[in-house]
Amino acid sequence: MRLKHIEVFNAIMLSGSVSAAARILNVTQPAVTQTLKHAELQLGYALFVREKGGLKPTPEARQLYLRSNKIFEQVDELRRLAQSLKPDQLAQFRIAIVPSLSTNCLSRALNIFKAGNPKSVVSIKILHSDEIARSVALRECDLGIAYGEIDAPSVDSQIVGVGHLVWVERRDCADSGADTSDMGIAEMATREFIGIDKDDPVGRALLGLLSESAVFTGTRLSAQTYQSALLLTLDGFGPCVIDSFTAGFAGNESLSCRPVSPRIPIAVSALSMAEGRQRADFNDLLEAFRSSLGQVGDAPSA
Repeated sequence: MRLKHIEVFNAIMLSGSVSAAARILNVTQPAVTQTLKHAELQLGYALFVREKGGLKPTPEARQLYLRSNKIFEQVDELRRLAQSLKPDQLAQFRIAIVPSLSTNCLSRALNIFKAGNPKSVVSIKILHSDEIARSVALRECDLGIAYGEIDAPSVDSQIVGVGHLVWVERRDCADSGADTSDMGIAEMATREFIGIDKDDPVGRALLGLLSESAVFTGTRLSAQTYQSALLLTLDGFGPCVIDSFTAGFAGNESLSCRPVSPRIPIAVSALSMAEGRQRADFNDLLEAFRSSLGQVGDAPSA
């Protein structure tokens, strides 16, 4: 199968009809039909059978689709890389940052950065940590700010801040005198709280500690981002466990924050490629984020 055949095949698999595939590909229906017939002729078997309301893939087509998706992911990465290399894209300082750090942390860092680089042009993307690593690798951004110690091929990663997990609840719901004492795992296991998504490495580490307690029955509510968990707490859904950066930047006097014990560290990493680090203002922006994170986290690591 040629790439053109795979493109038409994928479009039909996604849409279920020739007409819808033609709209996806921005070509005519006869062009899609002809390409499909040519692909089936080369293969020597049918890929679809006609049914009322559309086309049904054959068993052979379903097997091919499992592999063709991977091909199109690679083609999409090539397209995105080609787009990111346009001269007008390279002129900007492109930042990708996780949602929880995209508000106060980002604002503080940009204030510091802009003071010394007033003419720099900055664009911002809000992505999750795994998406940021991919975006940096595809040269879609010059600097990525993500949670965790990132180990991605060809991407340079350095820690710019280290925080820890904290227990956060509204003061009007908190136990008297609990503001400064640590929240131990044993006590946490007896409480209802908004948890961290189990697919998050920190969430898995926390669940591992909690599972050692016979009284822990799991969390009824969890959030993918620390920011979402904090908003749920503010809206009255109960305490949450989030990172000290999100809690610190929130600066909300109605909240009570207690460190989780034992301490579960949370690193914030700066991701970049060699091209990004060659920019004259790269180190200025990196130090601006390091300074911003250092205001609310533990001592930042060099």
